[in-house]
Amino acid sequence: MKLRKFVLLFAVLPLLCYCGGKDNVPELPPPSIVDDGGGNGGGDNGGGNEDDEDDGGNGGTSTPAGEWEKNRGVSVTPSGTGWTSTVVREGIVFYKFSGTDPVSGKAQNVCAIDVDLANPNYEVHLTRTSPSAFTSVVHAAHNAIATMNAGYEAGSIYIRIAGKDWSALPNTTIGSTGVRNWKSEAAFFSDGKRSVHLRTVEELIRPYVSPESSQMSAYINKQRMYLYNDSSADIISSSPMLIDDFKPVGETFIDYSISNWSKLNTEEPQYHQRKRHPRSAVALTENNHFIMMTVDGRQTNSAEGMSAKELTRFFVKNFNPQYALNMDGGGSTAMCVEGLGNSSTHIVNVPIQDNVKGRERARDTHFMIVAK
Repeated sequence: MKLRKFVLLFAVLPLLCYCGGKDNVPELPPPSIVDDGGGNGGGDNGGGNEDDEDDGGNGGTSTPAGEWEKNRGVSVTPSGTGWTSTVVREGIVFYKFSGTDPVSGKAQNVCAIDVDLANPNYEVHLTRTSPSAFTSVVHAAHNAIATMNAGYEAGSIYIRIAGKDWSALPNTTIGSTGVRNWKSEAAFFSDGKRSVHLRTVEELIRPYVSPESSQMSAYINKQRMYLYNDSSADIISSSPMLIDDFKPVGETFIDYSISNWSKLNTEEPQYHQRKRHPRSAVALTENNHFIMMTVDGRQTNSAEGMSAKELTRFFVKNFNPQYALNMDGGGSTAMCVEGLGNSSTHIVNVPIQDNVKGRERARDTHFMIVAK
């Protein structure tokens, strides 16, 4: 039976692949993504000025081995200077931070929606839109309680929705950049209702270094098969994993001994995740709360953005989740919450696309909190 399933995957795989990269496979049209200066892989976190960087010194050294174990069993909700909270519905709380964040030492604007998955009135959905659509449009179309952008460019990730595979991680490189694909080291898994998991696809590489070109096909295929063989109704892969069973693995994704990182292609992981950018991420707490978070960026003196390490530490300090996963960010970062934010769009953060504050980027995948 397992052999038949394996054969079936490669029979249908060409139908699941999106364009981009150098893989010689039949392809479907790509999602309509506007590049905001982040390289040829979609520009999702690239671009920005060279002075908005994480130099490795923020918040001290990496967490000592085993130190994260003390976080087990500890429930944390944001409070203190800069934080506000609003009950959206019973079991759903919207948190907002505005001010100088002690983790990054920079001005930040952060939005987070927290839903208690023990509440039977709500479900977490992953949705795909073709052609791509603004987060606010998706939010309104599904009458959602909260909506946030989800995945990177489809050619770099695995997408399954309601049991149907839309992209089977087709590309070993990111777009036409030639950069080896690093964007699927972990994934969001769900039954399409209230059973949500965030877990790694395979053993994490820390600090991250891409496999050699000769090994990339085998590396990607291993990830692909892991995801294909999972029985979850909804799957979307991403990177980097920020927190894995309380261990802050996002702190060590970057190799800070690399001195010429700013000269790298903006899609290179050692550039992409070291720069401060707008961020989107999801997290899951030990007591089964699902969190969607946006961090605004590229807005001097009001919202500087975060690196992967800073976002990891921000999560640990303010929410203490058991798991957290970075999603597509940059110009894609947008969140809508019913009854809050802009009166017509319900956008609660400040998206920035093509350096225009408030402008959304159309995306093909979104997370939604909906009433059952």
